Amino acid sequence: MEPSSRVRLLAVARLGSVRGLHGEMRLYSYSGEYEHIRRATEIMAGVPGDESTLRPLKIKAFSESSHGVGIIFEGYDTPEKARSLTGLDVYLPREMAAPRAPGEYYIADLVGMVVHTAEGPVGTVTAVVEGGADDLLEIEHLGRRYLVPFRKEFIGEVDEELGRLELLTPWILA
Repeated sequence: MEPSSRVRLLAVARLGSVRGLHGEMRLYSYSGEYEHIRRATEIMAGVPGDESTLRPLKIKAFSESSHGVGIIFEGYDTPEKARSLTGLDVYLPREMAAPRAPGEYYIADLVGMVVHTAEGPVGTVTAVVEGGADDLLEIEHLGRRYLVPFRKEFIGEVDEELGRLELLTPWILA
C-alpha cells in the first residue's frame, strides 16, 4: 500500500460516559496507550465508521486517576453538552498515533489488503472484528465473507507496502 493511499486519520480511542459536573468524559484508548492523546491539543471525533461526521474538538483538560482516564473538551463543559459526544471515536493524524511495536499493525491498514495463498490472490480483508482471544479478519472470498483468526497459525507475512497478507490455511475459506 503506497504511503499516500494510507488512511490519514486513525481511530485511537472511544469516548465513554460523562462523569462529574464539568463535562469530563471517560476515554478508552484502543491501544491501551494514552500518551499520544495527552500530547494532542485537538482531536477529531465522529461516529465510528462514518468519516462524514468528523468534527474537530479542542482538548481543555486530560486526567488520569485510579478511576481511569478522563478528557474535557472546550465548549462541552457541562454533563448535558458532553453527553452528546458519548460513543464517538477519537481520531488523530497517523503521525500522532501510538507507536507500533514490531509485528503490530493499525487496523485501518489491514482493511483493504489483498489476501494471498501460495496459488495467488483469494480475497480481500473487509473488516477487523474484535474477538474473545484474538482479532478476526473478515475476508471476502467468492462473494462470501469468512472470519479468520489473526494468528500465526492462519496468517503469514503481512506486507504493508504491497497491501497484501498471506493466508497459510486456504481451507478456512471453504
